[in-house]
Amino acid sequence: MKISNDMKRKFDLINVLSRSEKPSLHDLHQATKIPESTIKRQLSAIRSEFGMKVLFIRDTGGERGATGYYILTDWGIIDRDAFFKHYMML
Repeated sequence: MKISNDMKRKFDLINVLSRSEKPSLHDLHQATKIPESTIKRQLSAIRSEFGMKVLFIRDTGGERGATGYYILTDWGIIDRDAFFKHYMML
């Protein structure tokens, strides 16, 4: 199956979000090799295009800036089992 680079990035992010516990932006970058600024755009697209709920949870360590992690709370229109079945074939 041939998919666009844009869709591959989205699928890679979804895969990491679903399998990692509390991944930070840096963790997502390390796992996918997608630039951090692109990850933010792709997460926004995943939310709007697929209706997925990807939440950013801020750490409350008192540091300034947006430190925290992401969690996938709703798969939206994506069937989770079908995603994993097809993702492994890419």
